[in-house]
Amino acid sequence: MKRATVFLLLTLLSLLGTAWAQDGPWVITTDYSLFGRMRSLAPEQPWTVSADLATIPGDAVGRYHDGLIYIVGRGGANLIQIYDPADGFSLVREFSLGSGLNPQDIAFAPDGSAYVSCYDSAVLLRVDTEAGTILDTFSTAAYADNDGLPETAWMLAYEGRLYITCQLLDRGNWYAPAGPGKLLVFDLTTRQWLPAVELVGADPYTRIVPYQDASGQTLLAVGCVGYYALFDGGIELVNPVTGTSDGYLVTEAALGGDVLTFVILGNRMIFALVSSPSFSTSLVWFDLADGELTTLDQSNGYTHADLAFDGDFQLFVADRTTGASGVRVFDAASGAELTTGPLPTGLPPFLFIMPAVGTVSPVVEMPTSRLSVGAPYPNPCNPTAVVPIQGLAGQDLQVGVFDLRGRRLARQVVRTDGDGRATYSFTGQDDAGAALAAGVYRVVVQSGAGLAARSVILVK
Repeated sequence: MKRATVFLLLTLLSLLGTAWAQDGPWVITTDYSLFGRMRSLAPEQPWTVSADLATIPGDAVGRYHDGLIYIVGRGGANLIQIYDPADGFSLVREFSLGSGLNPQDIAFAPDGSAYVSCYDSAVLLRVDTEAGTILDTFSTAAYADNDGLPETAWMLAYEGRLYITCQLLDRGNWYAPAGPGKLLVFDLTTRQWLPAVELVGADPYTRIVPYQDASGQTLLAVGCVGYYALFDGGIELVNPVTGTSDGYLVTEAALGGDVLTFVILGNRMIFALVSSPSFSTSLVWFDLADGELTTLDQSNGYTHADLAFDGDFQLFVADRTTGASGVRVFDAASGAELTTGPLPTGLPPFLFIMPAVGTVSPVVEMPTSRLSVGAPYPNPCNPTAVVPIQGLAGQDLQVGVFDLRGRRLARQVVRTDGDGRATYSFTGQDDAGAALAAGVYRVVVQSGAGLAARSVILVK
């Protein structure tokens, strides 16, 4: 009996370790010395963090694309690293982009070619990531201010176009804004520049996030910092159809600080990391419906580095507090912290890479009343488990079983009773009756108001 129990635990740990490394989320850690590191994070409580998976440049960002992770070495590194999470996080390729570029981000065209933005050179690069070569350079000098550089950074490939933040900072004046920023627009089919979007705000600093408004129209949201320590910016909306700015969705004054990064849930809730005039950071929650601002976490320094949403009511926060750094998890429905302390990551965490959606926040609807999914039992199972569900009374709920790559394998409709309770029976089979392989699966329950999920571990 003891031997069987030990075997089961070892199998479980092996399954979980493989799933975390392969399917993320992943976190970049760094102390801004010569090298940083990559780790993976279990998506479910207790959110175990892996050991170091890879050594990367000390100032780097990353994107997930088509099963691989692309690391952009910024500053003086000037390189691209490509890792395969499904192959033990092996280094597939590493190549230099040349000196003096300070590359900032990587995005992918429908034809598979990659584009890299540059901060210290007025160029956009088109790169062959398989050959490790630069195919083309496209000048961005026409968009620069008087110092000759437009300071291009984060990018988003959307509907056949590449949108690039153009900060327009005056390097001769301590990198102060030289005027309002822009979103540069590049046609990925013709490989030609289109008219840039003139922004209201200065220094578009954050990632570009697709946002669906109440009418169902998709806009692009970007956080403009303006001058640091002055509340002169906000989260600005851009209409990709008209190529114009629609102004601020919410101002920095309403958010209580310079906006560093943000997540929008549906068309109502904004979670953001902001910095006060004294450069102390906070995690805040802003309700677009009533304009109410709630501070969920406040620090005494510039410690909150990144924020990510997992699509399952969990917010991941990268906390770089000296002596207490790590990943913290918050409930997006209630705002409560789910972790009792930071999850140690070795070096302090800097940036999250989310599976399938890279670093772009997913566009999802927030529930008006919280669905909850209880812990499956037994879990691990072989092959069946019961999943308790709580919702509104007499409610039809869609239940789906997904693997960790997002493929739906089974579906069923369950109805809650007069107390709002229901159960779903995980059978270890897909809709065709075929047995599922041992592994980790997500049971996702959805109503018209939102969704909730739990993981089930199938062992054999």
